[in-house]
Amino acid sequence: MINKNHYLSVYKCLLFCLALGSASLISCKKNKDIPKEDPKPLTTETGLKIYKPKDMANMDWNSEESQFCYARSKQSDHYIIFWSKEYGKVNPSDASVPDKYRVDIDAMLSKAEGFYQMNVNQLKFADLSLSTSNLHKYKMMIFLYHQDDWLATGSGYDDVIGSLWVSPAACQPVGATIAHEVGHTFQYMVSVDLGLTHGFRYGYGGKGGNTFWEQCAQWQAYQSYPSEAFGGWLNGYTDNYYKHILHEDYRYSSYFIHYYWTQKHGIDFIGKLWRQSQQPEDAIQAYQRITNISQDQFNDEIYDASAKLVTWDLDALRDMGANYIGKHISKMNRQSDGSFQPDYNFCPQTTGYNVIPLNVPAAGTEVSATFKGMANASGYNKVDASIAGWRYGYVALLKDGKRVYSNVYKNPNDVAKFTIPANCDKLWMVVTGAPKIYNQHPWDEDNTNDEQWPYNVTFQNTNVYGYLNNNPGAQPTNVDFSYDVSVKQDNANYTSTPVSIELSKLTNAFALQPDELTAKMGTAIKFYAIESNGTLNATTTANGYGHWFSAAGNVVTWGPTAVVYSEYNEKNYTFTLGQYPGHNKVGDKYTVKQALVYTTSNNTTVKATFTFNITLI
Repeated sequence: MINKNHYLSVYKCLLFCLALGSASLISCKKNKDIPKEDPKPLTTETGLKIYKPKDMANMDWNSEESQFCYARSKQSDHYIIFWSKEYGKVNPSDASVPDKYRVDIDAMLSKAEGFYQMNVNQLKFADLSLSTSNLHKYKMMIFLYHQDDWLATGSGYDDVIGSLWVSPAACQPVGATIAHEVGHTFQYMVSVDLGLTHGFRYGYGGKGGNTFWEQCAQWQAYQSYPSEAFGGWLNGYTDNYYKHILHEDYRYSSYFIHYYWTQKHGIDFIGKLWRQSQQPEDAIQAYQRITNISQDQFNDEIYDASAKLVTWDLDALRDMGANYIGKHISKMNRQSDGSFQPDYNFCPQTTGYNVIPLNVPAAGTEVSATFKGMANASGYNKVDASIAGWRYGYVALLKDGKRVYSNVYKNPNDVAKFTIPANCDKLWMVVTGAPKIYNQHPWDEDNTNDEQWPYNVTFQNTNVYGYLNNNPGAQPTNVDFSYDVSVKQDNANYTSTPVSIELSKLTNAFALQPDELTAKMGTAIKFYAIESNGTLNATTTANGYGHWFSAAGNVVTWGPTAVVYSEYNEKNYTFTLGQYPGHNKVGDKYTVKQALVYTTSNNTTVKATFTFNITLI
């Protein structure tokens, strides 16, 4: 993790500082005043020296009374790890060390060496063919603090060598967190070896802050831990992908463009981008210069990347991403004329994109979208409308997993057409913000000045997923849904599984648009449980529109006879099925039923029945 203020100080003062206690860890003066190494440094056969940071100049590393010392250290070929004096004479790996402070030192060094090799030999963040590289002179350093507070920071000391500072929790076990911080140390080494005008040691647009450090460190870590690309940071991406690629709001999650760039230019391209960057350009400007492409060509690439990321259709992501297709949020607002516009909090920014799920009509159907660019439309951020631009088109996912991509449309006002291929399973429209001139996105924590590129779109022969195609004569009918649901059994914790209903099936049955389904809940649409004898029960006993059920599938209150619950979220059309801790065992099976009953304007009623076959696993 790198704090924004570090970059701000670089930009303003050419000082790049991290504070641990009162320690000043990094100084970026061009004329290095490197202190002499501590006497009697431990070495290995690599012959690399141990650098003594300026802020530790008065610390005796040969004295066990010091915060850090050689007696409390261990080395590998390219690293030395020090642990703080609170550990005493006991190695942090020792079984006598309390669990929360215990760290496997050998694993730390072994994994760090692996990350070193990854960043040097594969990602090429460092060029060891340069005899002047400080990696030929010094070992990287790791400082382990005996503390409860989380600490995981990577950067470097005095424009000399990379270092990281960690707490025990960050190393239990040694994994992607440490790989991320090691990534920062190699980012730091770019400007150490090549000078401060390389390596993004500055903020964008004069505002300070450089999100590319975190984005790249995530990607660097995931080269060692590939599955983490779809781990805990994924939601940050799928919730914010409409924003600028370098936006501060999702700097830990915006690492997917890296996969596109490296598939296109090679796995070492991100390292090349860092090493060949030139102040004051940002990563986008550096990319365009290094690859020798125009803004128009870059906009084409952003659309291509966005279209592929709808289904994670890149070699490094395709297999792992199969279970995450459909995760991108979509917030399209229906207008009074039946057209749609992106919500303010979904409007594509420069380099950002929209993924709009659509209804899938029969194979061979030609769908179309009448597109109108609306720069500076009411309700959106003000921009320079003279540079406005968009890219848009369709992505189809077939039942056999193949993808079909439409032509790309560029005209601010056009009709985008696409013929539905055979065996089409899912369909999306993709829209990207593609201005004619690129402007840097500063890290300023102010979304009201972000470039937004709103638009209006009207669909023919399809619609935003769940919304009815034009069919004025449709009559409401009954409909049944059935889902087999697995819920993890747990004796101590409430566990649950979400179930997203087939929205288009419900809207077609009720002849209502999704927003009407939501608006009519509690009035024209009533929510019920269906007892085991078939009677409707309007009394809710769980949260919101929800019920607790007995083993027989009857409504009960929370308590000794309750085994499972089902709750309906009318805003996202999702049920949550969960279990009562300790009231079930693995293998238990239950069937529960709920219903939506719609009373139409002519006073007829239709019912949607939801049957959930629950298995505890």
